[in-house]
Amino acid sequence: MIERAIENWLISTGERNYQIPFCQVLLSKGHKVIYVSSHRPMEQGKDIVTIDSKGGYCAYQLKTGNLDIPTWRRISGEIEELIELPIIHPSVDKSKPWKSFLVTNGKVIDEVRIQIDQRNDDNIRRQRGYSYLDIIDGHTLLGEFINSQGNFIPRKLKDFDLFLRLFLASGTDYLPKAKFFEFLNNTVLVNISNRKSDPIDAISSSVIITGYLLSPYQIQENHYALFEAWTALGACIMRYAEKSGIGKEDWIESFRLVNSEIIRNLSLLKEETLGRKDFLEGDWLGDGGLVYRARATIVLGTLATLELHFHRTDKKYVPDKRLLGLIKDSIDTLWFWGESAFPCFFNLINYLELNNEAKIARSLLDSVFLGLVGGNSDRAQTGLANSYYSLVDILGAVPEIGAQKIDFSQFSGSSHTLEAMILMIARRDGRSLLEENWRKLSYIQFEEFRPDKIEDTFLWRTNEGSNHSEFPKLTQSWAKLTQEARSTKGVPNLYSENLELLRFFILICPHRANKSIIGLLDRNH
Repeated sequence: MIERAIENWLISTGERNYQIPFCQVLLSKGHKVIYVSSHRPMEQGKDIVTIDSKGGYCAYQLKTGNLDIPTWRRISGEIEELIELPIIHPSVDKSKPWKSFLVTNGKVIDEVRIQIDQRNDDNIRRQRGYSYLDIIDGHTLLGEFINSQGNFIPRKLKDFDLFLRLFLASGTDYLPKAKFFEFLNNTVLVNISNRKSDPIDAISSSVIITGYLLSPYQIQENHYALFEAWTALGACIMRYAEKSGIGKEDWIESFRLVNSEIIRNLSLLKEETLGRKDFLEGDWLGDGGLVYRARATIVLGTLATLELHFHRTDKKYVPDKRLLGLIKDSIDTLWFWGESAFPCFFNLINYLELNNEAKIARSLLDSVFLGLVGGNSDRAQTGLANSYYSLVDILGAVPEIGAQKIDFSQFSGSSHTLEAMILMIARRDGRSLLEENWRKLSYIQFEEFRPDKIEDTFLWRTNEGSNHSEFPKLTQSWAKLTQEARSTKGVPNLYSENLELLRFFILICPHRANKSIIGLLDRNH
């Protein structure tokens, strides 16, 4: 039955949506993927470029649907580029030959196959030096996907039910993150065996099956939900690799594919955002107010994170003045709905500082800090919800929007993010602000969940850990506070080795944004 679901997905999906699962199939066959086209126009007719297990170069062009004569004539220019133009890449010797593959999820009619054979024969006879063109059709592609899943296809009824719930989602809403994490960690990335190949195969399978599950969101072009999903998968792979003890060389290529989808979907979200005049979505009569402000906060915080990533990973990074202008114009629109909003504000602060807007960044940090100290004081009748309460939870408790009831008084006198904010302010020499508010904040408990195993930081939920609570000191040495704020002592290697993933991860799992993670990212932006 699961095979039929895969077949239905492959038939109905577009070439962009089966590109990453196909790349993972190639990795499983010993290829090294050196180029995957992004949202930009394809280069020289090549969507994917690999080096196979024998050191040969391979170039692939992906298509959707049946290839008949009219379609073949329409794409002939792209085919000519695929087979005639050499691969331009630092890892490729342009003087050496390469193999070319035309891939489609449909059928290739006999007349097209005949023309391809004739073209290959003519190129060989005339010694033109063009690449030989081969075909991978939908039937072959389906077999590759099913075979690559191996034993990791859900078989138990509850796992298959969860698969279908995700697979049949509308694709227009937020990703159901709890269910998505549950499926990956309980169905695919679950067993640890003594055979080295098993965890490697599990990671490979997780990339492919995620491609299936995200079909509804791909169809709806829901770039934010896709970003959440690929980030969640990256976190699950990181945890599973750590648990299984396999070498980085055994999983890093799969992780890079996942990371490429994170960046691609955020880049598309950025283009969409900068191409619009506002943050309205759907019927404007049902939008606006808190919903509008929340959407602006999420989108701008996420895009600021993308720019921070580019700054750290691309030496040729040029700040995007359009985004900076939009963020500066939207400062008054931002909404700190609760502590789950903190990662958005944190990344916005780092982004503004990166772009020499320290005054605006400091104002933003101070206002969030003062709002939290005032809102969550021990005398407050209602507090700001902790980071385990999502935006959807908060909006559901607004009478005009939803019917959910939350006792906000439970948050008075405690905070999950206040300690991290204090250390941020200390790193920025904000002594006077802290002195003015220390007495009030000293009655607010610092709350933190500490997993027993550091890799479980990358879980959505875990019962293996403990809740830690403590009050700030009634009197605090400024020298010791600044020393703690700048110290890297006690920061796990798993955090410091995965900075880029962590910056995205805290956006989708804000309840994992502890003071060590925030401090590490804050010192490295």
